[in-house]
Amino acid sequence: MLIIALIMVCGFVSCRTSNEAADTSITEPSAAPSTQTSESVSSNSSIETNDKTLIIYSPATDAQVNAVVPLFEEKYGIKCEVITGGTGELLARVAAEGDNPYADVIFGGGESSYAEYKDIFQDYVSSEDKNLIPEYRNTLGYCTNFNLDSSIFIVNTDLVGDIEINGYMDLLNPALKGKIACADPTASSSAMMHIETILSDFGGLSLDNEEGWGVISKLLENLDGKLASGSGAAWKSVADGEMVVALTYEEAGITLEKDGAPIRIVYPEEGTVFTPSTAGIVANCKHFENAKLFIDFILSYEVQNMLCNDLDNRPVRDDVEYPAYFKPATDVKTVEFDQRFVNEHKEEITNKYMDIYMDVYPR
Repeated sequence: MLIIALIMVCGFVSCRTSNEAADTSITEPSAAPSTQTSESVSSNSSIETNDKTLIIYSPATDAQVNAVVPLFEEKYGIKCEVITGGTGELLARVAAEGDNPYADVIFGGGESSYAEYKDIFQDYVSSEDKNLIPEYRNTLGYCTNFNLDSSIFIVNTDLVGDIEINGYMDLLNPALKGKIACADPTASSSAMMHIETILSDFGGLSLDNEEGWGVISKLLENLDGKLASGSGAAWKSVADGEMVVALTYEEAGITLEKDGAPIRIVYPEEGTVFTPSTAGIVANCKHFENAKLFIDFILSYEVQNMLCNDLDNRPVRDDVEYPAYFKPATDVKTVEFDQRFVNEHKEEITNKYMDIYMDVYPR
């Protein structure tokens, strides 16, 4: 089982998709951009058709797709076809489609995944970009940030007893051995984000950070060989009382807390990272004008407010009012995160993790 799951890495780390969240079992691991705007785009970047259609490949959550796409269709009279899947799966599909892609837009995923496939995208900077929080504006051209998430723990308040869980070091407590839920980082972007956050917290993002990789090795030992099949499986096992604590993401924690699950959210005391979900327009797409409208739409106040207040997604705009249950970002300790390093060394980080896993659990 272990060998098969590790082979399945295939270099892709999926986003939190409906496919990932639906599987709830516990298993073994397997240069400056062009700044095209809504007023300025390359005339040869797409093969435009005039029909009111948009093809969306999406690794976003079901909730995001089901909320955003019908609103877009209603507002613009554009019929959308949505094909869902994992981030790596969908990006590889577009790459395989070559110069005649079926998709117009990728909705969901993350910057590091997009960087691996940047040649399949065309640059577009929305006219809404100026309304975004400065550090999350489009600086790459091909990659638009549309919401933020962070690495958190959720703790089952019925099971934790007097065990202190405030940060990553607390997860090394022998009393928690076999009681920690974490998805396979080779297949879950939220789990890999925890690996990258630990490295950032303990010595910095690098392949030779002995302190950080040492913490990861000890954490793996305390997992007792158990990895959840996906991020949904990890948080569900805590909400259902099967595990004491899960390494997960903020949106899941807030939703569970609102729904009355016996959990509390912990932002790791060493520091967490706010990371954006992204969207981009496919090069040579057939409905470029409609694709631009979609990018503008997901950055609009209307959609950003809906994502925040209805779906518990942190917005990338700085003019959206947060609901009272959101912990203000200013109250969350964060750590400096080297996104460029992740973009350039994603495969090496994954391989390093796999090597450490095999050291902890040799065949």
